[in-house]
Amino acid sequence: MQKYIVISVILLSVFVFNSCQNKTSENIKIDTSKEIKSPNEESVASEEKESSDPGFAIQSVDDELAHKIKNYLTSKFLKEADLRSIPKEERKFQLYKIDLNSDGKNEVFVNFLTSYFCGSGGCTILLLSNDLEPITKFTVTRTPLFAEQTIKNGWRILLTRSEGELKELTYNNGAYPSNPSMLEKAPYDAPSGHSEIMFDENFSKPKTYEF
Repeated sequence: MQKYIVISVILLSVFVFNSCQNKTSENIKIDTSKEIKSPNEESVASEEKESSDPGFAIQSVDDELAHKIKNYLTSKFLKEADLRSIPKEERKFQLYKIDLNSDGKNEVFVNFLTSYFCGSGGCTILLLSNDLEPITKFTVTRTPLFAEQTIKNGWRILLTRSEGELKELTYNNGAYPSNPSMLEKAPYDAPSGHSEIMFDENFSKPKTYEF
């Protein structure tokens, strides 16, 4: 009788030992379903993202500001008749942020890309304050625009070309001259090497937005 009891105890011990081993194996099973990227792979992905950058001028990229400008154009600047006259595919504009009066706040140029605001002499360009209040509505104005480092009346001089001549726009009495074609030729033939170039596909490619 004791012999059978001893055998039963041994068999029970073996069964318990095997069960513990199986549970331990299940607990230490490694999950290989998750993909682990090496630092080199992450670096390559980052470089690929950077290489796809279209290269817009940083002063022309501001989606939040563009949304505010869109609201300004459609609710204040343009009338219903204007909006009806502009095809939807032509409702486009570009922006450029620049501090013209050294007050630490950017003024904003808005360049329209629609035939509705363009003619043989150029297009309409808006200059707005940091709060999107109108400063100057330029007509028959060609791009690129140039902002010189030279200050007159507290504001930077602007340059544009009209009818083949360089025109100097000087701020006076709260605004710049609105029609460059009415100005005398500038006393020089080219912008200085220190001017900031705006709305130029080669030197300051702007991002285009819709309104």
